[in-house]
Amino acid sequence: MRNTALLLLAAIILASCGGGKAPSSTNGAISTPSLKAKLSSVYQGVWIKSDYIDKVARTKSVLASVDLVTGMSGINIDTNLLRGDSMLVNVSWDNHNNGEVSLKFYPGKKPNTLQFGEDELGYSIVNGDTTLLLYQVYKGVLYKTPYRKVFETSPEENLSYAINYAINKALLTGDYLLKTGEKNEKVTFTPEGKVVGLPGVKSFQVDTDMKYGTMQNVDQLTFDSFTSHEQTFAYVIKDNTLSLFEVKPNSKQTLLTMGKLKYSLVRAK
Repeated sequence: MRNTALLLLAAIILASCGGGKAPSSTNGAISTPSLKAKLSSVYQGVWIKSDYIDKVARTKSVLASVDLVTGMSGINIDTNLLRGDSMLVNVSWDNHNNGEVSLKFYPGKKPNTLQFGEDELGYSIVNGDTTLLLYQVYKGVLYKTPYRKVFETSPEENLSYAINYAINKALLTGDYLLKTGEKNEKVTFTPEGKVVGLPGVKSFQVDTDMKYGTMQNVDQLTFDSFTSHEQTFAYVIKDNTLSLFEVKPNSKQTLLTMGKLKYSLVRAK
């Protein structure tokens, strides 16, 4: 009888000790306010696939980088939309299809991750720079995809603007010299898609919806899209020169062929 009483007393003591340290949540969610606020600041922002943008910058070609655009090319996380322990996040698939994925403030299996649909979304911070890391398992293989922040908050709900901005910045943004007669005129391309200094042209848009197929065999950009004077050119960037060529379909309407050189712009030093 005495042994039974001692065992019962020990069980009561253990239970009271355990009760002295309350779990952050009864259902596994991260509910500690300070930790939730910290994670919200880490995940907040508009994120674009890092290896894709790096390849665009390295090859000077969207078309040459299509192999890396497959899957989730952009993620827009606005933590002001967090309700309770979860929120819907806008994503871009393959640069042109928009969708939503649920981000839950529940720890994933990997360290420093949260549940993200069927996947996990984590992060790393190196020298003050934050990288989001998407962990996905496909056919038993774990894939890790890094994303870099383009904006703290999205100018638009649609991710197209952020993708265009990142590509413009990696590809064309800067000052160029256009030779006209005996002098050079300064032409500027901005990451927002504006053109300054090129007569009759106010904006540009790089074709980011590229994939190998019909009429998709050259890199293209369009001046003044959706206007009566829009013009589409094939672009080639070699060393410090941006060349814009007239372009038209071949006789079978299967490929685009480059014609006359229309503009040759040399990047200003």
